[in-house]
Amino acid sequence: MSSSTSTSISPSTQDKPQVVEAYETTATVQKKFERWRRSLKYITGIGLTPVEKAEHEAYIAEDMQRKQCGLCEKRRDKLLKWSPAVIFMRENLEKAGCKISTQHIKCAPCDELRSGGFSPDHGIILCQNRFFSKAHQEDTLIHEMIHMYDHCRFKIDWNNCWHHACSEVRAASLSGDCRWSREIRRGFFTFSKQHQVCVKRRAILSVKHNTSCSAPGIAEKVVEDVFESCFNDTQPFDEIY
Repeated sequence: MSSSTSTSISPSTQDKPQVVEAYETTATVQKKFERWRRSLKYITGIGLTPVEKAEHEAYIAEDMQRKQCGLCEKRRDKLLKWSPAVIFMRENLEKAGCKISTQHIKCAPCDELRSGGFSPDHGIILCQNRFFSKAHQEDTLIHEMIHMYDHCRFKIDWNNCWHHACSEVRAASLSGDCRWSREIRRGFFTFSKQHQVCVKRRAILSVKHNTSCSAPGIAEKVVEDVFESCFNDTQPFDEIY
């Protein structure tokens, strides 16, 4: 019975995968050689037309974005699975009625002014080209999850400068964004009330990007107005993370 159910493979059938494999290998080698050839011409500036130069620069940019996106998404998935703080925020978002998954956390290239963002309509954006470490991405994800938590639980009006300022104070304080090592990297060496000073500065910078709060002096005023109450509000954490 077993012999009747076995399938014999003819020589011609056996050859097909080998031919395809050889063709794919040759194509891959040719593609790599062509990339190397164009890279050499780009570096030396010899024999590269303006059109080829523009195409090569576009390829480099696209390749970099693909690599950055892949790394960002890989780290995001690991953080959602293994980071105690991220898992804690995810659980509390669900308790507040806002389930979160990878479809709500997107990696994308950003300008140099930010490392992440939150939009009620689009969820969390992680700026794939702005992270210098996994820990930086973790802090940024927690920061944006706090914004999402505030929006979900407290129904934040993001056009209200005081509402926005309060969430920025909480996010900067609770996410690890203002830990001493991060401030040293930014070039700030305040030893007296370092954490509070950082939180105020970071919150003001963020509020200033809100078009509703961009008039001179508004960001500073609203952050000062809400600072004490919002800084002391650590929910869902028991204390500053």
